[in-house]
Order: sequence, then structure tokens, then C-alpha cells
Amino acid sequence: MITVKRAFDHIGMSVPDLEEAVDFFVDALGFEQVIKEGPFDDFGYVWPGDLEPEPGTLRQANLVLGDSFNIELLEYTNRTAAIPDAAPRPADPGGWHLCLHVDDIDKASDELASRLDTTQISDIIQEEQDMEGLRWAYFRTTWGLVPELIQWSPGMPYESTTQARMALPRWA
Repeated sequence: MITVKRAFDHIGMSVPDLEEAVDFFVDALGFEQVIKEGPFDDFGYVWPGDLEPEPGTLRQANLVLGDSFNIELLEYTNRTAAIPDAAPRPADPGGWHLCLHVDDIDKASDELASRLDTTQISDIIQEEQDMEGLRWAYFRTTWGLVPELIQWSPGMPYESTTQARMALPRWA
């Protein structure tokens, strides 16, 4: 039994260039920068199996989207550990994507694609089963982030099978 209150705080993401990532989140996705810190001389934590923090340089920025979503961007440089050749795709182990609910997916997709050098991967309309009426589009930035835009409204078919509900944006 869970006895401690929980709420979403943030998602942390490693980025190759902090300024480029901050610009993307602010200019293309509408986030606001709250904090920018560093450089720090080490990464600040001891990874399991290590005896001390990995030496290197860390800079970070914390951003917020409206009053509902925090993201922490972390730029690690001068690393001593091996760096993978590429970020995992969303379907790979350890892969993930960032999804933002929008009120007009066509307009938001066009705006995102035109503002930055991104590639649209998909534009899908769910036409059957529990998620009928949901629309989404994936993109990929030049530095490996896979943002998704999603649009849906209450009253989807899944609601007839459970009392649980997906969280809605605050404007809904």
C-alpha cells in the first residue's frame, strides 16, 4: 500500500548542446527557462558500481511548460566513460519520447516542422478500439530527441471499460 503522496516533478534529459536544447524547448515547444546552472566539475552523483562521481563538466537548465510540466536538461562534457554512438529509438530498450498534448495537431505539427530542422516521422489517426479519435505525430530533432504531439478529447471508447481516466491538459 502506498502511504506517501506522489506527484510528477520532472523528466531529466541529457542533451549534447545545452543552448540548442533550451532554444528548442523555448522557441518550438513554448517552455520557459527557470534555472540555468554550471559548469560543475563532476556529475554530482555516484553511479552504482562506481566509487566516486564521474569526472567531467555538467551544465543544466530547468524549464517549465505552463504550470504543469517541468523538464531538466543536462549537458555532460569532458566525459571519461564511453559514450554510445546514438540515442536509442523509442522502441529500443531505454528508449523514450516526450509527448505534448495540443489543441490543434495539424497547426502544431506544421509549426513545429517549420520552426526547427526536424523531420516528421508519422501522422497517425487511431480509428478503432479503445483509443479511437486520438491523433498523434512523431518528430525527430537533429540531436536525437523524439517529440510527439497528441490530440484527443474526453469521451473516448476506453472510458466505457474503466473508471480510470487519462489526465487532461488544464485547458480542457
